[in-house]
Amino acid sequence: MKLCLGTVQFGLNYGISNITGKVEYSEIIKIFDSCNKYGINTLDTAQGYGDSEKILGNFDLTKLNIITKIKGSDNFEDSLKNLKLPCIYGLMLHDENEVDACWAKFENYQTSGLVKKIGVSVYSPDKLSAIINDYPIDIVQLPLNMLDQRFLPLLPVLKEKNIEVHTRSVFLQGLLLMNYSEIPDYFNSIKPMLKKIPDNRLGFALNFVKNINEINKIVVGVTSYKELEEIYTEYKKEEKYNLDYSEFSISNEKIINPSLWDYK
Repeated sequence: MKLCLGTVQFGLNYGISNITGKVEYSEIIKIFDSCNKYGINTLDTAQGYGDSEKILGNFDLTKLNIITKIKGSDNFEDSLKNLKLPCIYGLMLHDENEVDACWAKFENYQTSGLVKKIGVSVYSPDKLSAIINDYPIDIVQLPLNMLDQRFLPLLPVLKEKNIEVHTRSVFLQGLLLMNYSEIPDYFNSIKPMLKKIPDNRLGFALNFVKNINEINKIVVGVTSYKELEEIYTEYKKEEKYNLDYSEFSISNEKIINPSLWDYK
């Protein structure tokens, strides 16, 4: 099972297509039930996701693979306290520019048995190339979707180094799934391209990453158990999608990097 539950919406009002805000606790319970039903056993969170870690700590996480992200100034022990766990599966630096300053501390967490795998969440392929040349990271999270294909050439290298690869932004915060009439004018330059995505955009977007062998986990965030159900249903389909994904690749970071968006 490659699907991994992203939990940023549990603690923050996050996502361009999110019109409901933070997920209600009653809905989170249903989402957890769905994860158990579908065999989704990996959860992704971060200290920077509002109170997401504390909310997760209300559930029995002992049989799940928990991954969190911290900045250099954060205290990892706070995450363990929030999650109510003595140790977790993965810890990543939330800022790719802090690896030099923080790596020794991360290795100490690992040797102390507090975490199994250590790594980094990245935005830049060049930065990732430099990091994997200098540090023996175990795990990496990177953005990858139909529009943002910048990391594809690095995937074989990561595989060769036995680095676990988690992808995020498979739906580009939901932009790839939005009704065209609801897409902000900020994205007018790519609307013609988005219109070329065939019906069942969820299936085509998910299929792009699902069939890449080097990817270990696909992080998906949801605001309801029904959304998770839809994603799981598409994930399990064995249908082959006949689409030249290379035609959708763009390099404009003001479009493919949500942290640079200015659409409000």
